[in-house]
Amino acid sequence: MRDDKRSTQRMLFGDPGLPGAGLSVAVVVLMVLAALGGALGFMRLPDSMIGIGLICVALLLAVAARIFQARDQHQALFRLLDKRPPP
Repeated sequence: MRDDKRSTQRMLFGDPGLPGAGLSVAVVVLMVLAALGGALGFMRLPDSMIGIGLICVALLLAVAARIFQARDQHQALFRLLDKRPPP
């Protein structure tokens, strides 16, 4: 039963992989699209709105940092679940 549960978790959430493993493909694609959208939006800003554009770029970087932090927490949770004895 435990293998079935692990298999379902891996199918739904992706394999957490080793501690040094990279992000999933979906996250990388979304981050690239967000970076492209942010760059295009920033380039099209008029001079009077550059300050707001910088704030938005900083917000984009903060969201990216949170995604990387969540990945580390997700891996730590899976490592703890693997150490837990079966019920």
